[in-house]
Amino acid sequence: MPDKSLGLKVSRKNGEKIRKALVEMGTFDRSRKISSDESHVYLPVLDIDETQAAKMRSIGQFDLVQINFQPEERILSPEDLLGFRPSFEVVGDIAMVEDSDAQRVAAALMSTSKSIKTVIAPISDVEGEFRTRRFRHVAGEARTVTLHKEHGLRYRVDLEGAYFTPRLGTERLRIAGLVSPGDVVLDMFAGVGPFALLLAKKGADVIAMDKNPVAVKYLRENALLNKIKHIEILEGDASELALRYENRADHVIMNLPHSASAFLLPAMRAAKPDGVVHYYCIAPEDDLYRDEALIEKAAKDVGARVEVLYKEIVRSYAPHRHNVVIDFRVCKKK
Repeated sequence: MPDKSLGLKVSRKNGEKIRKALVEMGTFDRSRKISSDESHVYLPVLDIDETQAAKMRSIGQFDLVQINFQPEERILSPEDLLGFRPSFEVVGDIAMVEDSDAQRVAAALMSTSKSIKTVIAPISDVEGEFRTRRFRHVAGEARTVTLHKEHGLRYRVDLEGAYFTPRLGTERLRIAGLVSPGDVVLDMFAGVGPFALLLAKKGADVIAMDKNPVAVKYLRENALLNKIKHIEILEGDASELALRYENRADHVIMNLPHSASAFLLPAMRAAKPDGVVHYYCIAPEDDLYRDEALIEKAAKDVGARVEVLYKEIVRSYAPHRHNVVIDFRVCKKK
């Protein structure tokens, strides 16, 4: 039987209002469960002084009581079970874990989260012309296809067939804040559509392209799934397709961090005068923005100059290496 502790006895009609006020004051005892009977609610509190009591009474009447509140059940975390914080990403209902000690980590994840149905571990880096990774099954259902939700949109993705990471979710939202309805956006490496569909939903006219047929298949499915209009979807080499849209794009997205520099010339040609390119790359921590030199050279080659608008680390990629973004305006004659 739990020990008796301090609480407030309040009428049911005032219970939620007073609970919120207690939370705001920091006096609500989260370690114990609220209890009730037919006419009253009993709210556990840590303590309450005269000033706080006066504030509570301005909201509703109460009586101070000492009762046996049941303890609130604490939800265990993977860290509680393992003794360390595991490294993992969750896409939909699939967790991707580091291969070292994967079995223990998988067991901890699945025992503490009902939403995780599958655990996989990568057995390769991002590789090949289609930017994919290979995985091994660790626990749960043996599959790599899932449905991921982000910013009100749903993305069906095969993690082994098309690269996807949830760790760019905040960056995608940042770009969405820079794009206006009616802007023309060229997404040169669209994948399953996390940039393209979010921007099209906002009302931009999006041209989304990718060389990977699996990614394009899911991109088309995801456009239908989310009832997205204002999007043109193309399969093929971005270095060739982008040139069809010379001087048309208000924004060009270059999310191919391992090799985006090879596509700078067609990206700059596609940008309209004063259009903005969002360029992503992987760089060492001691020279994060070294690709600025490549950007300057490409601009000179197309007879333009660039104005860097923003540069920042997007995420940690590997020890001493980071995924960075450089936004720059392409200044060329109109």
